[in-house]
Amino acid sequence: MMKNGSRCKLLVSLFVATAALALNPPNAAAQKQKKDQLTAPHSPPAMELIVLGSGGPRATGRGETSYIVLIAGVPRILVDAGSGAFVQIGKLNLDLDKMDVVLLTHLHIDHSADLPSVFNARSLSADDPITYHVFGPDGGGEFPSTTKVLHLIFDRGGIYQYQRGFGVDETIDGKDLATALNTPESEIFSEGDLHIREIASHHGDCPSVGYRVEFKGESITFSGDMDASALANLEQLAKDTDLLVLHAAILDPPDTPAILLTLHTPPKQLGEAAKAANARHVVLSHIPPVVEDHEADVLRSMRKSYSGPIEFAHDGQKIPVVKSVQ
Repeated sequence: MMKNGSRCKLLVSLFVATAALALNPPNAAAQKQKKDQLTAPHSPPAMELIVLGSGGPRATGRGETSYIVLIAGVPRILVDAGSGAFVQIGKLNLDLDKMDVVLLTHLHIDHSADLPSVFNARSLSADDPITYHVFGPDGGGEFPSTTKVLHLIFDRGGIYQYQRGFGVDETIDGKDLATALNTPESEIFSEGDLHIREIASHHGDCPSVGYRVEFKGESITFSGDMDASALANLEQLAKDTDLLVLHAAILDPPDTPAILLTLHTPPKQLGEAAKAANARHVVLSHIPPVVEDHEADVLRSMRKSYSGPIEFAHDGQKIPVVKSVQ
């Protein structure tokens, strides 16, 4: 039988041990670290793509083509501005306070119609004067140059000349880019770790260019609308890119009218270009109903050449750029 003194000592020891466990449970440090990780603010990705519009010129419920690139979590670069961009910016509650670079792949309506609306929204929420850097193709045929379009819209005598001083004072620095396919690739914007390059593409009779945005070793490449005659240029621009945004507007022959092959590149050749460029990840956008209804066929065709990740864009989609090694 345990003596009273020994029993008291045992009870005291058990009490002390229980109290210690309550104050410092097993794996407390690990549990605290896990809790801190869950509650600590996450750093934004270096670059992130937001799809404002993933459709084309037909009224199908998708917004027309437009994207925003976030740099270190901040919306900075607008790529095309088709109708619906303005609405999607509001739906996503995007802060445009630092958006000052605009990249226009070409000047079809479904890639540029919302530019005045986006500029208007930006100016109405700004406190300081704005300087925009707007890049787009030079003129050709029925299409004016980018700088002429900006002049016709925003300059004195333009249809929206009031916009320049409606919110805050705006300066629009436009630059026309060469569109001959033999024009060398060039860097058009550089600021710290942010670099933007372009190269001529080809979209039937509409002058067009493609763009590559690089930040801290990561990259997004935008083909824009283009036919197969410009694939060599795209492959050069997109070499080893982390994210390649391709426009999948048609099916492979013979399921596409011949006239559309003079404007867009079919899936089989898109897959070949993605492979040749060694793109890490492909997003397909500018999607019409015929492609939406045959997504499996599009993927099957591209998979004959390209084995990396492929996804179809949708309005409001957010895609972080993830650096990977192949």
